[in-house]
Amino acid sequence: MSTQATLLYAIGAPKTGTSWLYGFLDAHPQCAMPVAKELHYWDSIEGLKPEWQRDQVVAQIGRLRDRIARVEAGAEEGRLPRLRRRLKQTERWLAALVIGERDHRAYIDLLYDGAGDAKLVADITPSYCLLPQKRLCEMADLVPDTRFLFLMRDPVERYWSQCRFMAGKRAERGRTNDANAYALQLLDKALRGENADIAQRSDYASVLAKMAALPKSRVMCGFYEDLFKPGSIRALCDFLGIDRMKAELKEKVNAGPELELDDSRRAALQRLLAPQYAAVADEMGALPEVWQRNMERV
Repeated sequence: MSTQATLLYAIGAPKTGTSWLYGFLDAHPQCAMPVAKELHYWDSIEGLKPEWQRDQVVAQIGRLRDRIARVEAGAEEGRLPRLRRRLKQTERWLAALVIGERDHRAYIDLLYDGAGDAKLVADITPSYCLLPQKRLCEMADLVPDTRFLFLMRDPVERYWSQCRFMAGKRAERGRTNDANAYALQLLDKALRGENADIAQRSDYASVLAKMAALPKSRVMCGFYEDLFKPGSIRALCDFLGIDRMKAELKEKVNAGPELELDDSRRAALQRLLAPQYAAVADEMGALPEVWQRNMERV
């Protein structure tokens, strides 16, 4: 196994374009991407919902085994070699989660398995933004060449997008008949300070402060609003050390339902997130237009 390829950690908050990023890199001939976009390795060993993470992988293994059985029986179409390879990788993923607290080698083996001459491997897990600074520094030293990409989206739009996405998923599972009402319930809880998870993932100021301990040459901070522009794609490829490649810039990936946010809630959310706008402006300088509009309304 060679670990010469650059290792990218993409730690953007949820709903900042990380699913699109995974698809873009997965299609790049110089990248070797893991079996799943979000590996949740580092947050599991940090103790952030480790049992839930492992249960998700166990369930995925079960689904893969069931599908392979159906394909073998002729009850469903599918490419058996690909499915079996995915099952093997997912079983190794589970092993990495289970033994990770003692040994990072299983995780590295998973990332670099089959990488060959690839220039880049990646773990795109947005919740890594919740990790403490000490853990980020440990991640930076795992292989000789690491990169960190932190993506940010207008705080108000990101907050509301996450609520919509969660409501959409709940509707898909048949647990609500009104996604809009449920999204508003989530937002109201957050505004009352009762939804710490969404609030923590919107704390850009904290993440920027933690990442200050990493070498600047290894860190790229960017905006979701600029991500889908040719110039940004070129800059991203240059930062990652891979050849520039054209991207599908109009494709929406993993989007939640289109639901409107009323003016009163939007104003309350703008006031709640005002410190985030100020912190990012201090660190990054010029902000995208939508950020400036929401800042001006506070």
